Amino acid sequence: MALGGASLLIGRRTQTNLRALSVMNAMTMCAHQYEEYVDPGWFPGMVNVAIFKSDQPDNYPFNPHSAMCANIAFRALYVPAMLFPKVKWLGLPPVLLGIAQAFGHAVVMPRMIGTKYSPGALTAALLHLPIGITYLSALRKQGPISRSDWRKTAGVLVFFFGAGVAFPNISNADKNSPYKFTAHQMGRYGAQPVPASPELGDGSSPGSAS
Repeated sequence: MALGGASLLIGRRTQTNLRALSVMNAMTMCAHQYEEYVDPGWFPGMVNVAIFKSDQPDNYPFNPHSAMCANIAFRALYVPAMLFPKVKWLGLPPVLLGIAQAFGHAVVMPRMIGTKYSPGALTAALLHLPIGITYLSALRKQGPISRSDWRKTAGVLVFFFGAGVAFPNISNADKNSPYKFTAHQMGRYGAQPVPASPELGDGSSPGSAS
């Protein structure tokens, strides 16, 4: 990842294919979600315990169903940029989102929870960020980005965060939800203290009478 991102930054002056960069950005989102939910995969535990302070973190307020809906919306944001690479206000939203992901996962979240790493930080910082910088450089070479493009970009992002992120998470927040994250996805945030054995706790042997 580091080599790929560095190569893009070094050669960004010659990287002018917006569709190719949009495809790379979309593929990075798939890798980003893999880092969040599979390896190391404990993004859900971090969100529910460290951020939301949930007392039922395996399924509230964030749960697999709301995660699925939001992640589909995330991927959908990247499709128009690949289909219509010349439309600037369709290409900018996923690029800006990727750059924001880099700062969110690598800077903001670690400070919030007091750790050096949050799942998603590597793909965001090493791939989303350099791809975004390269994309913006290539886009500027094709002409100035108008105020109208920026306004439409902002509108797309506001709609995306409202309908694609906030709505599925709020509407699916349910303590009785049957959808639960796995122990692996909870990671260290799902570990429960093991109660002391009665036999060891009072010093009596398993067969002794009270």
